[in-house]
Amino acid sequence: MHLADVGVKCHNCGVVFNTKQIPLIVDTGNRNSELRLFIGGSNENFEQYAVCTCPSCGLADWATAFRKSDEPSVLTQANSTPHLQFRWAALAAERGGKSFYAIGLLYLYAAWCADDINAIPQAREYRKLAIDAFAKSLTDGSCPHAQRAEIEYLIGELLRRAGDFLNAVEYMKEVAPRLPAKYAMMARKVMRMSQEGRLDPIEFN
Repeated sequence: MHLADVGVKCHNCGVVFNTKQIPLIVDTGNRNSELRLFIGGSNENFEQYAVCTCPSCGLADWATAFRKSDEPSVLTQANSTPHLQFRWAALAAERGGKSFYAIGLLYLYAAWCADDINAIPQAREYRKLAIDAFAKSLTDGSCPHAQRAEIEYLIGELLRRAGDFLNAVEYMKEVAPRLPAKYAMMARKVMRMSQEGRLDPIEFN
């Protein structure tokens, strides 16, 4: 995985600092049942490099939200656990009045990064928070229309991955009939796995 040194300026306090980012992410089409992308056809995960935290004011946000800067700096991004950075970013998004869809994405990435270090209780809690935000985004219209079916499916899978098997089955029974074929097929798989009490992710196919 190629990393690049990228100088950025904090949009909150104006401090310039250096980050490590992946300059180009190629969509391989390889995803798991939570729609998490695997790059290079492997299990290399890029999400930890998609977030950064200002070393001065502590603002956490998507790395791409910080404007690039050519100004010299000796400061580097805060060396914090990625899932905590995504959590801080989600909390900042909530305080800043960002959309429920945007908040849901941050909690989803937090869950994935927690998975990467086997922080199981935190991953479960982040999934519950993502479910809540995504459900609200479907109600208030902040979920983009093109992603609506994807999010409807994803809520059910997040319920299963959070261990809420009964609600996962009931939810998927309700939404599966209106989902596009590929999501409806996965919804049926999620229902079967929920009935078996399985928490593991599977390939999206």
